[in-house]
Formats: sequence, C-alpha cells, structure tokens
Amino acid sequence: MKNEQFAPLLSYVQHTQQDVGSSAAALIVIQDDKIASEWYNGSHHFKSGAREVSAASLFNLYSARKTYVGLATAIAIVEGNLNIDTPVYAFIDDIPPDELGAITLRHLATKTGAKYFGKNRIEREELAGKVIERITGFNIAELITRKVLQPMQLSETEWVTAPKENLVCDFQAGDGYASVRIESNEGHERNLYTSTRDFGFWGYLHLKKGFINGTQLLPVEVFELFESLKAEEGIEKRILGWYYQQDWYYATGAAGCHCVVVPEFNAVGVRMYNKYTDNYKEDQAVFNSTLLNCLKSR
Repeated sequence: MKNEQFAPLLSYVQHTQQDVGSSAAALIVIQDDKIASEWYNGSHHFKSGAREVSAASLFNLYSARKTYVGLATAIAIVEGNLNIDTPVYAFIDDIPPDELGAITLRHLATKTGAKYFGKNRIEREELAGKVIERITGFNIAELITRKVLQPMQLSETEWVTAPKENLVCDFQAGDGYASVRIESNEGHERNLYTSTRDFGFWGYLHLKKGFINGTQLLPVEVFELFESLKAEEGIEKRILGWYYQQDWYYATGAAGCHCVVVPEFNAVGVRMYNKYTDNYKEDQAVFNSTLLNCLKSR
C-alpha cells in the first residue's frame, strides 16, 4: 500500500537499499491509529531460490532489541516498586558483589557503566535479564510476551531458537555470507526477529504509552519512568533502549532495522534492511527528518 504523502520517504529507502546492497527492504508508517503506508521489496538473500520479502518476513533487530530489554527493565522496576538507584548486586547470586561494583538499575536503564560482568564476561543485557527474572519471576522474553505481545496479538515477534523459512538472512557475519542468528529464548541475545508490522506496533505501544484499543496494557508508571529518566539524564543517553531527540525518538539495529516515533504527529515509521551502512548516524537522521517532512506535508 503506497501513499503519495510518503513518496519521498519511500524513495529514500529504495535508494539506500541499493546503495548499501541490502537484498531485503520494507517500510511501514502508522499514523492516527492506522497503517498509512506499507511497502516490501527484495528477497531474503541474494542466492537463487530466495524467498521474496513480504509482510510475513521476519528481520533480526540486533541492537533495536534493547528497547525490549528496556521495557522489561521498566516493568520490573515499577512492579517491584524499586528505587532506580538500587544496586544491582541486591538481585544477583552468581556474580560477587565486588565484581558488580556500584552498578545500579539506573545504569541498566541508561546503558551506562561497565558493559561486561563476572568471570564469564556476560553483557549488560544478560545482567538485566537476571535482575528482571529475579524481580518478576519471568525472563525478558516471557515478560514481554505476557505483558505486550499476547495482549496486542503480535504473533510475528520471537526470540528464534531454530531456523524457519520466514527468517530474513542478514550479512552481519564476519565472512560476509548470509546467515540467521540462532540463540536462546531468554530475551537478552541477538536473535530477536520480528515482522515490519509488529515492529511498527511496538513503536506504537510506546507512542500511546501503553494505552491500546481502549485498554491500559501496562501501568502508566512504566512510561512515567521513561520521562523521568529522560529529564534526569538528558537526551544524550540511551533511555531504556531509545535515543531521544527534539522531534522524535528512535532505535536502530546493526542490519538496518529502524523504528522512529514522532509524537507531535501521532506517527511511527519503520524501515527494515538486512545489510546496513557505516554511515548509520547520517542515515538515521535523514530517514527521521524525511518522515517528519512527509508528516508536515499533510
């Protein structure tokens, strides 16, 4: 479904797909509670027999998954009625307190402080997963599935543990070959795959601060935590997985999947690739500003 209002955005996505050499691309814009534009192009990889990209194609979100970890972190803090500056060692049994040091829930929420922990050098997202499970009784994937994916009927989002034909290959492997990322189903690793629509509605959940179809799916305090952290930390830091700027906030992954939320125009834009550029900051700014200009042209 093409919409002439968003033709400049589509043109930019098409040009960038060719420029970076992505075999797959998709675009969706959600505005005023409905899909305003939707487009798919290419194939899951470049070899013969590759599946064509469609609404059912699932892309690896890579670092954009940190918004899912971030929301799970916020839910745990609110459900546990915890102070944001609570030390993390209070929730961890298998890493000595002296190795965790002064790391707090605030550090996990703002992606600051040390990145690796313990003798096994686990990443910050895995540490967050341990904290979340200790507080809520659920790992990240279970918590997000129960609280968000199931209520919103987002059935095309999963932490992939086995190959499937609707997974879009990407080119992030060191050898440059097309591959898919298969890891645990706990929710902290780089194996979160989702459809373009599901990713769009994920952004929409944040735009609406959890109020979906007349129901407050998550406590308002969860999204108040986003706002208080933004006010306290400034927009220079990543807040619960999102980068905030004056007109929008956004998240991007290593293969080029990108979600931007534009509150002033009640809109969300999502662009999917399976290969990205080294000039990612420039691309993100151009995509976001092009979407904003399209919204203003209405």
